Amino acid sequence: MVVLAEEKTARALSAKPIWIRGIGWCSDTPGLETRNWGEAVYAQLAAEMAYEMAGIRYPRKEINFVEVNDEFSYKELQHLEAMRLCQKGEAGPLTEMGGTEINGEIPVNPSGGCLGVGNLFELNGGHKVLEVVRQLRGEAGKNQIKNVNTGLAQSWRGVPTTTGTVVILSN
Repeated sequence: MVVLAEEKTARALSAKPIWIRGIGWCSDTPGLETRNWGEAVYAQLAAEMAYEMAGIRYPRKEINFVEVNDEFSYKELQHLEAMRLCQKGEAGPLTEMGGTEINGEIPVNPSGGCLGVGNLFELNGGHKVLEVVRQLRGEAGKNQIKNVNTGLAQSWRGVPTTTGTVVILSN
């Protein structure tokens, strides 16, 4: 369960409160004919907003794991690159070499992602946040990653939109 509350209430309700360090959102161009389909500009801009708020300068070094929108397999790769979790053109090789596995350098979608749990449509973002909270509380069961303290949840509204959000959470 996730309850959004101010600090005093959060501490009263939970022995393991999780904190929102940064949040960002963006709606890129609505025009289908003018958009760059090869990049996720909305994810880049939303991530930069969240990183600035959270004081994160080096995302790959400062974020322990991520839950990103992958309702189409190429979107996971696109989102990782847009959010500076790897360089442009590096997401595919990083994934292929196991770097995004649950025990990899930057675990991606330890929950199974949209492709693993099913496309929840408008609830994809809520599911991503819930999964980050579960990891940070140590409640992710067989999918638990050891020694995590900062996670990123990213969502995209889906075709044909260019609207996305990024949330940085810590324990």
